[in-house]
Amino acid sequence: VIGVAIIQSLLAGLVFKLAGIPGAGLLAFVVMILAIVQIGAAIVLLPVVIWIWTAKDFNTALLLTVLLCIVGVLDNVLKPLVMGRGLTTPTIVILVGVIGGALAHGIVGLFIGPIILSVAWELTVAWIRAERAETAVSD
Repeated sequence: VIGVAIIQSLLAGLVFKLAGIPGAGLLAFVVMILAIVQIGAAIVLLPVVIWIWTAKDFNTALLLTVLLCIVGVLDNVLKPLVMGRGLTTPTIVILVGVIGGALAHGIVGLFIGPIILSVAWELTVAWIRAERAETAVSD
């Protein structure tokens, strides 16, 4: 989570600096804090995009808006990739855990759901392997 937040804030800070946003470093720091506490960077990025559209020409504003949209979505793309490394649990099981957890228990479920489903998946796979090994030995 912290690594993704740092990457996201560095990219946001770079775009803020390119755009000439006053207080770019402070805003990038706020993006990092919001990403770490799982709130999201949109609270900072939306006002910045509005400022860009009022202060810059159309082409520059469009380019910077696209870049900031990429920065905003980066969190949603990188976290599952980083969290999924080293796991043998299929991505679809994690996704079902995230969606089911969120529907059942809200924000807490976003974190608890995939963990519970991943553990259940691993236990089921281990149980099936043990049964197969036991069957192979008895034959």
